[in-house]
Amino acid sequence: MAVDVGLANAAMTGIVTGSVISLGAIGLALVYNIADVPNFAHGDILTLGAYVALLVNMPHTVPGLRRFTAGPQSLTLAGQAVLFAIAVAGVLTILYHLGGRDAIEGGWWSADVPPVVGIGTHTAVAVAVGATIAVSSPSFLAGLLLAAIIGGAMIPVMESRVFRRFRSRGASVAMLLIVSLALSFILRYSIQTIFGGEVRFYQVDTVVAGLDLSRALYHDLLVASSGIAVEVQTTGGEAARLLGLQYSWVELLAILATTVGVAVAAYQRRAGTRSVVGPRLAAALGGLAVVVVAGAVLSGGTLPQNPSYATRIRLSPVRISVILVAVSTMALLHYVLRATTLGKAMRATSDNRDLAMIRGINTRQVLMSVWIIAGVFGALGGVMLAFVFSRIGISLGFNLLVPMFAGVILGGISVYGAIFGSYVVGLTMEVGIYAIPGFDTTYRIPLAFIILFVILLVRPEGIVGGS
Repeated sequence: MAVDVGLANAAMTGIVTGSVISLGAIGLALVYNIADVPNFAHGDILTLGAYVALLVNMPHTVPGLRRFTAGPQSLTLAGQAVLFAIAVAGVLTILYHLGGRDAIEGGWWSADVPPVVGIGTHTAVAVAVGATIAVSSPSFLAGLLLAAIIGGAMIPVMESRVFRRFRSRGASVAMLLIVSLALSFILRYSIQTIFGGEVRFYQVDTVVAGLDLSRALYHDLLVASSGIAVEVQTTGGEAARLLGLQYSWVELLAILATTVGVAVAAYQRRAGTRSVVGPRLAAALGGLAVVVVAGAVLSGGTLPQNPSYATRIRLSPVRISVILVAVSTMALLHYVLRATTLGKAMRATSDNRDLAMIRGINTRQVLMSVWIIAGVFGALGGVMLAFVFSRIGISLGFNLLVPMFAGVILGGISVYGAIFGSYVVGLTMEVGIYAIPGFDTTYRIPLAFIILFVILLVRPEGIVGGS
């Protein structure tokens, strides 16, 4: 029996690594494409998000918040009020970045509304978000939400207070690069001043009630002459079998044929609509539903005892969460870029900022929106990275800055190219150290750059550059 465990694990780890890199690379690509800033401080945005999540996950380790804790992960009522106030202020600050008081009054809406309606609506949203974070602490989603809010509220200050002034004086790209590097050190050591420089640890096994996120899941795929079988088992404590599915070759072909038919029918049904994401989303969900239903109905029996091929992937709920968060946020960004007025304005500003301004586009608001998105994605990437490793240090995001730039350059310095390039970098880093004898984890980043050099020699504009 051929057993291939290492390669499958390495490929899955590469997908997880690529998901984290892509969350950071998206912000890098957006800021460079639209704001013309090669932002070397972006790695420390990830660090900021990771440390902000400590306020929710491990509040007793945060200086100034310890007095409001009743345990390692428990806040007193006063502590919940502090989180509530931070979240509300963060939401209102994000809105303020979009146009000052006028934006808070609803000036950024597509429809004209009385100021009292805009203020009331925005305040209600901020209160709802703050209450959700305060009540849900120390949940995984509450940490993600708070980090995203703080990232979106603080990072645009770089644009409004620093980069905009340098651009108005005709600063070159090289000058902006040096400025961003200086901001990187300022942000990093500001975080160290507030939180301290020691290594911190996340508590991942109780993030979601009733689910031990630290427990690994073994996903076994068995191929035999009779068909294919899939089994999922847990480890840690008492091992338990969670899922066992078995398909004959005839059943498998029937499921695949039905899946393709449902996907094509769903796509054709929605293809004539104005929705950009709708047809593809409907096709994907339709195909997924068929697989799930068919698996539940047709599976059964015992797993093959002597398979001709077997592979095992070790994947924990934390890593599954990383992939799901990355894919869902990318889908949301795709919708914003392709199906909203803001997305059209961003594309126009990227092509020609002066012409976009002449055509009536509020380019300042567009730039602030770009920085907000970059801050949100960077903070999410930092939280995801910290949850994967269960520990954070002051150089957490800076250590990932080089792979993020590699992903952006490899993809041709575009948003979609950055996503694709990030997964190429992630897979190269993880699969390379497995496939090449004698290599260990210290060679992960050099391997990524070897692939980067080879691809750029063949295609200097990047994998999808110019398309």
